[in-house]
Amino acid sequence: MKKVTNKIFCLFAITLLGGVLALPMHADASSTKKSTHKKAFAVVTKWPQTCPVSGEPIASAKDAVGSEVYKGKTYYFCCSMCKPEFDKNPAKYAAAAAKGKYLMPM
Repeated sequence: MKKVTNKIFCLFAITLLGGVLALPMHADASSTKKSTHKKAFAVVTKWPQTCPVSGEPIASAKDAVGSEVYKGKTYYFCCSMCKPEFDKNPAKYAAAAAKGKYLMPM
């Protein structure tokens, strides 16, 4: 009985050891390959923001009357009249705001 137990143990050990030897010898097998997936990142909005239509400062997202995403950038509005005006021609207002010029100053 002892010989049978030793043979079973040896077969088990060889099988286990063979599986361990098949694993990569360094910690990260993919470290030599370049990653193909993009890293996620969070866009952090700095406050205060400025209304792109009127140039009025907006202290926080809670103070904004509305918002609109245009070409990946979120624009916040100071009043209910500015958002529809922006929606008519977002390229014009976004370009002016980027230069620090506001087309409907209040």
